[in-house]
Amino acid sequence: MGISTIKGIMGYIKKNSNFSGRTIHSVILNLGFHLWDKEKEFKKLSGILTQCSLKGANSGFSGFSYISDTVYFFLKHRKDIVKNMERTAEDCGIDILSMVQEFGVFKNTKKPSISNIGKALWDSGLYNPKLNNLYQVFAWYALEEIAHTWQRYLEENPSVVKSLLA
Repeated sequence: MGISTIKGIMGYIKKNSNFSGRTIHSVILNLGFHLWDKEKEFKKLSGILTQCSLKGANSGFSGFSYISDTVYFFLKHRKDIVKNMERTAEDCGIDILSMVQEFGVFKNTKKPSISNIGKALWDSGLYNPKLNNLYQVFAWYALEEIAHTWQRYLEENPSVVKSLLA
C-alpha cells in the first residue's frame, strides 16, 4: 500500500529531496495543512502539490501568494533553500547565479543582475526590500521542488493516484 497521510508525504519528500524536514513541514503548514490531518486533507494537499508541479508556484497557492509570506518563508529557510539550489546547480553542471537567471519566472521579464542574485542568496541576516522579488522566487523554488518530488512519487505509484481519484 502506498502513502496515504500528510505525515507520509513529508517523510517521502524528506527522504527523496535535499530539503530539511523543517522546510518541508513549513511548506505544508504554509499551504494550510497539518501533519495530523485526515485522508480528505491528504487528497487536497496531494492535488495542490500536483498543480504546483504542473503549473508552477507563481500560479498562486495559499501561503505563497503574498510577497510578505514568501519573503518571510525564504528568510526563515534561507540556508536550506540556498544549499538545495547549490546542489541542483552543481548537478546540472551550471553555476547557481546562471541557473537563477534561467528560471522560467524571468522568461518574459528582465533577468535579475548577478549581483542582486548573490546578495539575495548569501547576505544572510541582512534584509533588503529591493530584493523582495528574488526572495519570493526563491520561496517559490522551494515549493516547486517539494511539489516535483511528490509528483515523481505519484508517477511511480499509479495505485496511489487511483485512490486519490476515488
